[in-house]
Amino acid sequence: MQLLVCRLWFWIVATFFVFVVLNQSRTIWHMTSQRPAAQSHASTALGLTTRQRMARSESSWRSSVSLRHKTALAHPQHPRIPFFPSQQLSDFGKYPYTLWDFFPATYTCPHDIQRVGRLGHGGKWVCGMSLYEAKPGKAVSHPTRETIIYSFGVNDESTFEAEMLARIPSAQIYAYDLSITNFRPKIPASYSARAHFKQLGLGPKDELDRIPQFFSLKTLMAQNSHTYIDILKIDIEGAEYTALDAFMDSCEEAGVIPIGQVMIELHLVDDQNVDFERFAKWWERLEGFGMRPTWLEINLLAVTLGKGETDPRCVAYVWVNARDEKSVLLQE
Repeated sequence: MQLLVCRLWFWIVATFFVFVVLNQSRTIWHMTSQRPAAQSHASTALGLTTRQRMARSESSWRSSVSLRHKTALAHPQHPRIPFFPSQQLSDFGKYPYTLWDFFPATYTCPHDIQRVGRLGHGGKWVCGMSLYEAKPGKAVSHPTRETIIYSFGVNDESTFEAEMLARIPSAQIYAYDLSITNFRPKIPASYSARAHFKQLGLGPKDELDRIPQFFSLKTLMAQNSHTYIDILKIDIEGAEYTALDAFMDSCEEAGVIPIGQVMIELHLVDDQNVDFERFAKWWERLEGFGMRPTWLEINLLAVTLGKGETDPRCVAYVWVNARDEKSVLLQE
C-alpha cells in the first residue's frame, strides 16, 4: 500500500514538473520570438532616416498651417488682421497672438542646428552645419563640391561670413551691400580667395541707372554662373518681399526654388503696402515652393532701440527647402 502511494506521488510530482518546464519554455519562446519586432520598432523610432524625420516635420507643419487658417478666419477683421492686435491687457483674452504666432517654426531641422557669427544681431542659425563642414574643399576633379553662399546685407560686421569660411573648407561666399564697399571687418587674408564682395542692392529687377546699382537674384546668379545656392542670407530692411517675389516668378516653371536653405530677417516697415493679407500670401507662396520654417529669432534690439515702439517688427527666420534634392541636408 505504501509502495503504491509513493508511486502515485512520484507520478504527480513528475507530471507537475514536466508541466512547469513546458510552460516556461513556451513563455521564453514567445518572448524571444517577439523581441526582434519590438527591437525593430524601437530601432525605427529612435533611428529615423533623414526623410522620415522630414516626413514627421511635414506633418507638424501642416497642422500649424491648418491652425493658422482657422485662427485667422475667426478674427473679426479678417483678412485685414492687425499685426499686433493686443495692445493692452484687456485685448489679450480675445487676441493672444501677434503676426509671428501665425507663422511658427514648426518644421524641425533634420540635422544639427548651430548659431554662427557673433552673439546678438549679425549671427545666424544654420541647419545641418556639421554636414557643410564635412564637405571637402574644392578639387579640380570635383568642382561641384563647392558650398555656394550668398549674403545680402553685410552692414557693419562680417562675423557670420568669416566663421562660415573658417569652418567650411568648400565655402564660396558672394556678399552684397549698398552701404559699404567691402566686408566689415575685413575677412582674414587666408580666406580672401573664397570671399567675393560687390557694392550693390538686391531688388525685383535690374536697375543699372541707380547708384549703387540694383540687380535681381536671378541676374546675380547668372553673372556668377550659378544655378544653385546652398545657403542664402538676406537682411535688406524690408526689400526682401519684392526681391523674393521676383525670384519666385522665375522659378514658377520649375516649381522648385534652387536654394537649400534661407536665413532671412523679415521687417514690417511698410504698413501701407504690406498688411496681414499681403504677408500671408507671400509667405504661403514660399511654402508652396517647399520652403519650411525651422527656426526663428526675434530681433529684440529693434524693440529696445525703437524710440518708444514696442512691437517686435523684425524677426529672423531659417527656412529649409523640403523639395530640394540637391541639398546636403538630404544626406542620411
